[in-house]
Amino acid sequence: MNPADQQFYHVNTQFNAQPPMTDAGVLDQVFSIIDRYGVSLFTVLCCFYFIMFLTKSAQRERDAWQKRDEESDERILNLATASSDALLQVKVALEANTQAMRELIRYRN
Repeated sequence: MNPADQQFYHVNTQFNAQPPMTDAGVLDQVFSIIDRYGVSLFTVLCCFYFIMFLTKSAQRERDAWQKRDEESDERILNLATASSDALLQVKVALEANTQAMRELIRYRN
């Protein structure tokens, strides 16, 4: 290597004992773990990861349904309140009409 490279371009001429992690390096490590500890441990780790993935996705789904359910409950409560108010107004109007008819019948007799 040219000494000027180190002086002007700050190139490290000393190589590390381990090369930087690349995709090939990661795959080599995975295969070395499988070779060292066995397929059963690798399978257990993959199962653990899959279970954690399913648990997290189910939690997100439950949260979404809970939010949707709370919004629906709020709409139903508002509808029930509005219906109750409307029925109360009809009741008051009906009582007023009934009272008016009673007075009309009483004055006619």
